[in-house]
Amino acid sequence: MIQLIQLNDPHLAQMLADYLQTQNMPCQVQSSETGISVWLLDETKTSAAEREVQRFILEPHHPRYREAAWQQEKPATWRSATDYSLMTELMLQAQPLMLVVSFLMIAVFLLYWLTIPVESLLAFEWPWQRGQIWRLFTPVFLHFSVLHLVFNLAWWWYLGGRTEQRYGVIKLAIVLISGALIPNVLQAMVSGSLFGGMSGVTYALLGYLWLRERNSEDPSQITVSNGLFIFMLIWLVLGFTNLLGFNTANLAHLGGLLVGLIQGWRDSHRTIPGPA
Repeated sequence: MIQLIQLNDPHLAQMLADYLQTQNMPCQVQSSETGISVWLLDETKTSAAEREVQRFILEPHHPRYREAAWQQEKPATWRSATDYSLMTELMLQAQPLMLVVSFLMIAVFLLYWLTIPVESLLAFEWPWQRGQIWRLFTPVFLHFSVLHLVFNLAWWWYLGGRTEQRYGVIKLAIVLISGALIPNVLQAMVSGSLFGGMSGVTYALLGYLWLRERNSEDPSQITVSNGLFIFMLIWLVLGFTNLLGFNTANLAHLGGLLVGLIQGWRDSHRTIPGPA
């Protein structure tokens, strides 16, 4: 008997054990002072079981685990397991660069809300005016309402966290920088410096993940479904029509999407090692 994983929630541990049982990997759940452990009874299946555990950590709320719970006649545990699984996945996506950028977005908004003129330091400016190169990038930290911040922060946490988790901090940094600089320049060409937000980067991440993962053999590894991608395309087009009733940085959205698609296409056509 070999210990596969230790968790804090008994329902989550039982759900994993139920799934492994359906894969002919008999397991036992044991509780202790330090947590709930899942033990594999057949050590000859250790390698396969460990692969399944890693997949469970990445996608703990996937329907396959709910179906396994029902097959084992334990549906009553699903509600709390689902709630905990969602929180677990959010925590798993709390990657270093994603968190640093999230904190900066929140901090800049709080300063703005306190009427401290952060926009005078972070707003877009062409480098030949005063040579302040950082202004080509820093408009992504500017948000002008709570809704604006929450919307972009949620997308950044989901898409940025998933990108850093699966493809590493360097890849997220590349998409972040290119998804900020190019869309910001495009937007400044039509609206001047009066814009801000992470939406250009959001569209870059959306395009990158959609094209990077669309040929994945495992549907659970697809971050951006075709339906979500089409919805965001419609949202982008509506922004150009002015039917949304508020101003949007349309060229930033379009530029970000193109940046992400180009990088996603390039990376999907070559072998890229995952993060260490």
